[in-house]
Amino acid sequence: MGRRTDLSSLLATDAKDTAPAPRRARDSKPLTVAVTDLTENPDNPRHELRDLDGLAETVRERGVLQALGVVPAAVFLAAHPHHKEAVGTAPYVVLHGHRRLAAARMAGLDEVPVLVREDASRSDEDALIENVQRDDLTELEQAQAIQGLITAYGYSQRQVAARIGKTQGFISQRLSLMKLRDDIQEALADGRVSIEDARRIARLPKDDQALPGEEQGPTVPAARKEKRGRDYGVITIDSRGTPEDVVDALRRHLAPAALDRVVALLSR
Repeated sequence: MGRRTDLSSLLATDAKDTAPAPRRARDSKPLTVAVTDLTENPDNPRHELRDLDGLAETVRERGVLQALGVVPAAVFLAAHPHHKEAVGTAPYVVLHGHRRLAAARMAGLDEVPVLVREDASRSDEDALIENVQRDDLTELEQAQAIQGLITAYGYSQRQVAARIGKTQGFISQRLSLMKLRDDIQEALADGRVSIEDARRIARLPKDDQALPGEEQGPTVPAARKEKRGRDYGVITIDSRGTPEDVVDALRRHLAPAALDRVVALLSR
């Protein structure tokens, strides 16, 4: 009498034999590399690396827990040859994890874990998507990065919104800051102008724009001057609101430098 074979075992064996091999992930080469072998992505939309002290302390105690996304410099430069001078002689370019790298350097680490990618053709798009989704760029940094994405790839505002998972209104609001004069953008970036004032100023033609407190020329209508004289220093917060509502109100009214000061005081 021959050996009996369970039908279910045959089906399981057949499925096992015919199942497709798992696809290899794009970030599939984990390594540990020296921090001196890494350089920042020149297309990174994050212009300032804020609040590093706490992250550096965590890295000092526990190490870098999430690997940095990097690409070989040769691959990066093949896609972005105009960045040759900025990349220099570093073997790898960081695509994701600039704050982790800066914190590792502050903590005195010699090496960090990385995942090596082999494609850098859209590194600027990837960096934008990662950073905007984390929502810790300033609004001006978001605006500049979104504008760069539109310029580089010819996307419409609707397409950009779909790519980064935001509403078209979010994109439009950020891009309005690109209508500011260059000196007012600089004032917004270094904290001399609040985001609320910047949005108000951005609604004006560039010839009528001015930093708060500047004398206005005779071409500015009197009604517009009167509006500029309103008190924008009062922050109204609903006591029944959530902590997120409070944070949102502070972000709308405070310049980045003032907001950082509030955070420092609350952390004491």
